[in-house]
This record gives sequence, C-alpha cells and structure tokens, in this order.
Amino acid sequence: MATLGERIKKLRKEKGLTLQALAGESLTKGMLSLIENNKANPSMESLSYIAEQLGVDRNELLEEVPPAELRTVLQEVDKLYRIEMKEKTEGFEPIIEKIKPYAKNLPYRYESARLLEIYSQCLYYAKQEGWQVPLSQAEEMYEGLHLMDNSADVHMFRAVLKFNEHRYAESLAMLQQSRKSFEERDAVLASLKKLDFDFLEAILYFAIGDDRDARRIIQEAVDYSKERQIFYKINDLYRVMTFHSILIGDEDSKNYYMQKLRLFAEFSEDEKIDIVLDLLEAHHKNSFTHEYQEAYDIAHKYLEEHKDDDSSQFYLEKGKALYGLGHFDEALHWFSNHKISEYLHHPYDLSMNYEKDAYMALIYEKQGNHNLAVKHAEIAKENIDPMPDLPYKKFILDVHKKITQ
Repeated sequence: MATLGERIKKLRKEKGLTLQALAGESLTKGMLSLIENNKANPSMESLSYIAEQLGVDRNELLEEVPPAELRTVLQEVDKLYRIEMKEKTEGFEPIIEKIKPYAKNLPYRYESARLLEIYSQCLYYAKQEGWQVPLSQAEEMYEGLHLMDNSADVHMFRAVLKFNEHRYAESLAMLQQSRKSFEERDAVLASLKKLDFDFLEAILYFAIGDDRDARRIIQEAVDYSKERQIFYKINDLYRVMTFHSILIGDEDSKNYYMQKLRLFAEFSEDEKIDIVLDLLEAHHKNSFTHEYQEAYDIAHKYLEEHKDDDSSQFYLEKGKALYGLGHFDEALHWFSNHKISEYLHHPYDLSMNYEKDAYMALIYEKQGNHNLAVKHAEIAKENIDPMPDLPYKKFILDVHKKITQ
C-alpha cells in the first residue's frame, strides 16, 4: 500500500517536476523532501497546494483506501469504541491497533475524520503520546466538509479534557468560546448537539459554584426539550438537579426531580435510572437525614442483587449506614472495598467519595488506633481542600479538627 509521500513523489516524477519546482513559493524544498519520504505530514492547506501544483484533486492524493473498506473499518471501530466507552472492558489499545495502519493515508471524507477522532480519543484514554495531531486533523476535515455537529464534538472533547484535569473554570471558558464561534459563523447545530452543549455547560457552572446560571441553563434545556418533544439528556438533567437539591437541602425540589426521574425510567424502561435513584436515596438518607437503617436496606438490597457488578458507590453508602448504626467493624470492611472511579471528576462526585476517609478516621479513633485515624483524616482533608464549599467539606474538616486536636 503506497504512502501519501510515495504517491506525491510518483506523480511529481511522472510530470517531470523537480522538488524545487513542485515546492514553488509556498513550500521549502526541504519540507517537500520530508513529506515525500514520510518524515513529515502535510497540513490540509499544504496538501491542497501540492495537489494544485500537480494538477490533481486533493482526494486523488489521499484516496488510498477504497471507500467500501473505509466504511467497513469505521463500522467495526465505532462499535468497539462505543462499547469501551460504556462498559470499560478491554481497554483502548485494540481499537488503536485497528486504526493505526490507516491513520496516515486517509482520504478527505467523513469516514476518515471520524476514524481520526476515535483514534485521537483512544490514544488519549490509553495515555499514549500524539493524540493531539489526529484530533486536529479530524476537526479540519469536519470543518472542510461542513459537518458542524461533528466539529462541535471535537470542541466539547477538548473542554472535557480540562474538566478531567479539574480545571473547571478553564473548561467552562473554552466551552463558551466554542459556542460563540459557532454562533458567529451562523452554524446551525442539531437539537441534540445543542442539548449536549447545554448539559456540559450546566455541570461546569455547578463545578465552579455558580448554581444560579447552572439552574437557568438546565431549565432552558428542559423547556427546549419539551417544546420539541425531545427526550435526549432529560434523565441527565433531572439527575443533576436531584443531586443539587439534596446538597442545598431543598426537600420539595428533591422529591419533584426524583419523581420526574421515576416517570422517565418507567417510560424509557431504563434500569440504570432506577439504580441511580436508589443510590441518590441511600446517599440522602445517610448524609443528610441520617435515616441509617433505611439507607442500609437500600444499599444491602442492591448489593445482594448485583453481586458481580462494580458497586463501589453502594459499598460507600453501606459503610456509612453501618457506621451510623454503630457497626464499626462491618462499616470498615465496606469502606476498605470502596474505590473512587478514575472517571469521576465533578466536585459533587469527588467530594461525596472523599467522605470515606473521614468515616474511617472516626472508626479508627473509636477503636483506639489514633495514628491510623490521623492518617485517614489527613487524606480526607487533603482531598477536600481544593473542592468547593459543599456539605461534605464541612463534615470532613470537622472530622479532621476533632481527630487532630
């Protein structure tokens, strides 16, 4: 399979052009030599210039893989990628290996851009170098093909990367700049893409403590969905509002949004919403109303029915319930089994999970193991310090003060 550089060199020689003649005024002879010898990749602008100099269409230089083969590869890869993002099974390396042979020789079309987008994201999640280049190439193709919804996905991915680094204000500013750039170009995004932007912007506002703007955007998104009879993101919007209502102690609002979620779960027959509801209910009863027996019953029932699943959040709630009921050794067992998922990045989720070490500190202190109590109180404090002033932070700092003083 000839490389892009080899095809450029072949066409140049067929037309009797020297390196200097083909390079012209827009490229250097040295850069063109690197491209022909596959030591550098041309930008789309440079590729267009080379194609013009050679008197061919840009796609003729890029059209290495037959369209039917490209579509087949994309279908296979896209399916694997969606499964991996949803279920976190065997990792991203197998997907990377499937795309890698094609990555440098892709024609200028949607399938290529999508493959490059998936390739870059898999490289990122697999913690491999070089993911930025294929992402930029994907965006350039999407823009050139006027696929604005796909370009918007690239913009949101970049904002999410800042979010994953817990740089919430930067992430929000980046997302808002992206929305502005689409609006200034009069780019019309599909309704589902608009709701993706709305949801991400809302949770970023919550992350920086701007509850008013977060609630405003969520209400606008819900109203927009109702007007157009679109149910996309509704469960996510209601879930976030339920959690927020719990945090601010608004019982009526919490009950309202939980009822909305229950209705949506029944309508969509989505069992995962029921699991979220159980978790929110157990958390509310443990951390806010201190109905420990009811919280224990919810968590215990779930864990009995889902023995083989990753149930770390329910481990945490069962441990808290057992602590509240005075069963300290059992509580310590469940806390010890709890692990914070590497995919949790929002301050709400992180702060809730950071409570674990504070509870462990209290147990160790009661058991007379002061050194371990101090150790876990320090871990909890260190984790919670950069987080916003949520109820979890007050609890952890109070525990730290009690243990260390």
